[in-house]
Amino acid sequence: MAVNHLIQILPDEQGWKDAAKKWHRELLKMPVLSMSDSMKFLTPMPGCLTNQFLGGVSTEAQFYPYAPNKRGEGSTDITFRELPIHFNTMNQDFEPNAFAQTLLGENAAVLGQGQAKSQMAKLILSQVMAIAGEHLELALADAEYDANGDTSMDMFDGFITIIKAEMAAATPGISVAKKNLIEVSETIDETNVVELMKYLEFGLDVRLRKQQRLCYCDPALVDLYNEGYQLTHPSLPYNTQYNQPYIEGANRRMTFAPLPALAGSEYMIITPKMNMVVGFDNMSDLERLEVLRMDVDTFTLAAKMFFGVQLRTLDYRFLKVVKLSSPIELMSSFNVPETPGNGG
Repeated sequence: MAVNHLIQILPDEQGWKDAAKKWHRELLKMPVLSMSDSMKFLTPMPGCLTNQFLGGVSTEAQFYPYAPNKRGEGSTDITFRELPIHFNTMNQDFEPNAFAQTLLGENAAVLGQGQAKSQMAKLILSQVMAIAGEHLELALADAEYDANGDTSMDMFDGFITIIKAEMAAATPGISVAKKNLIEVSETIDETNVVELMKYLEFGLDVRLRKQQRLCYCDPALVDLYNEGYQLTHPSLPYNTQYNQPYIEGANRRMTFAPLPALAGSEYMIITPKMNMVVGFDNMSDLERLEVLRMDVDTFTLAAKMFFGVQLRTLDYRFLKVVKLSSPIELMSSFNVPETPGNGG
């Protein structure tokens, strides 16, 4: 009996709408959850719908010998840095039937209502939201807000964008003179990386060195440091102590925090975790997610999200920005043979 190829079972629109509604909360949390490699080093601030003001205290307060009505000469300044929270959107088209014979649809009824009522619907919607979160994670450093933009890089000002703006301001908030910036002229490789990181550690303000802090950096710097540590400590037992999470000389108070967003960057940030703030909502009904029909076979996943990042303080007792002479080039430091091409 001949098969009638003109018969088509259309994706069930209401079923997909119901699926989006059923997993609404879980799906809206997926972008932030998928950023876990970076978020574990950052301070999350959920419930942000509008700009927040992060307070900081800078004081020279100290005791001194008693005298009637004597006033201290040190100043106390209470400052607030604004955490901009931007409202963002995503309208992502997808074709449910395209997933029917993939691994996502392997164990599900693949047409019509079977799609939306199966785990396939949750898997597809979750994967779309997770990938959106991965793009957001890669934007944490260099994103630059553009209200007319089309990508995650346009959603907000990233940490390095904020730092560059502070460095370029008429009255710089970050500079060598303010003691929260150091510029490294030497090119980093495996022969000098361990000594250089110790040099940076020893040059921190004593009050910053007292705190548990992180060195936010290009993941390649961590690889280079491990190679450099192995080179300068040849008796190091391989595969037992090779991975060095702490900077030598920091008394285990400075830990590497490799951020994917800093890959290829010429900046490092040394600061306590509390200073790196990420604001988002994930709590109110103003962040929404729904599935809409685009055409006969295509749906649109429409989602809304609040997001922004900020440094809580620029005080040198809590922050040191490191400006390298050039981005880390790990592979250029080693004699790796080139892979021959076709006919090579």
